[in-house]
Order: sequence, then C-alpha cells, then structure tokens
Amino acid sequence: MNIHITKGARQYGYLIWNNRMDADIENMLVGLTAVDVCFNGFNLGEKNIDRKYHRISLGYKLTRALPKEHDTFSVSYIDGVLEVKSFDGRK
Repeated sequence: MNIHITKGARQYGYLIWNNRMDADIENMLVGLTAVDVCFNGFNLGEKNIDRKYHRISLGYKLTRALPKEHDTFSVSYIDGVLEVKSFDGRK
C-alpha cells in the first residue's frame, strides 16, 4: 500500500494515514498495539501504533533526511515486520 508523505509527517517523523486508509491499515495490523518497523533498511525496533491520530513514529531525524523528491511511503507487513520504504511517487 502507498501512503503520501505529508509536510507534517516529514517534519515530525511519522507515518501518517488518513481516515480512508484506516480500514486497510487495520486489516494489515489487526489486533496489534505495537509493531516492529524497518524503515528504508534500518531496523527501528518496536513502535507503538497510535490509532487515535492514525500514525506510527519513525523518527524525525530519518524523515527530515529523506530526499525532497521522495513523496510516498510504500508500506507492507511481512513476517511480523512493518516494512516502510520511501520513493518518488511521481515517476
């Protein structure tokens, strides 16, 4: 699943999804309160899922360091690990 990187997500270091994607995220992470996250090849360890604000922390140092042309996160849940990768979604 692809999620657009918002200005706030980049600045504050979150994977943020909107209400329309909430059902897809719930199906992917059903019953979990925390998940192991791998972001662009870095294992970030266990991160809490903030369902109230529809977000998972990635760390602002990593998201601010992303190239400006990276505007989309690719998110997948494989073998108990949430794989998050950034890429240029316009190409």
